[in-house]
Amino acid sequence: MWVSSGKLVQGKNAILVVDDEPGVLRVATAAVGTAGYRVIVAGDGTAAWEEWLTHREEICLVLSDVVMPEMDGLALAEKILEADPAAKILMMSGYSDAALEVRARKTLPFIRKPFLTGDLLRKIGSMTDGARPAR
Repeated sequence: MWVSSGKLVQGKNAILVVDDEPGVLRVATAAVGTAGYRVIVAGDGTAAWEEWLTHREEICLVLSDVVMPEMDGLALAEKILEADPAAKILMMSGYSDAALEVRARKTLPFIRKPFLTGDLLRKIGSMTDGARPAR
């Protein structure tokens, strides 16, 4: 459970973190976990899609790398948004070309890697209306 704008919302207390780089996964999951969210981890877009299908009622935000093998982050975002147009997805990348592609679409929020933990948490907070899960 988490509180948003004075309303109690059941379930949505997890963030799905998707990246094929183990170091980025460690940093992002630690940051998200210290903010009180339950973390669901996937190492590529295909695994993330399966996790999203399994846990979609619990996930309040997907934090995904853009450039990954198999299914990239943009293809993952398209699949999720097709299934749930209200899903919240934050894209991340250290590649300039990937950042330009995400920004050209103007539909997906973006954070550049490497990021500071505080910047990541502020971005997540702005996308979840500052809501924090109940502890």
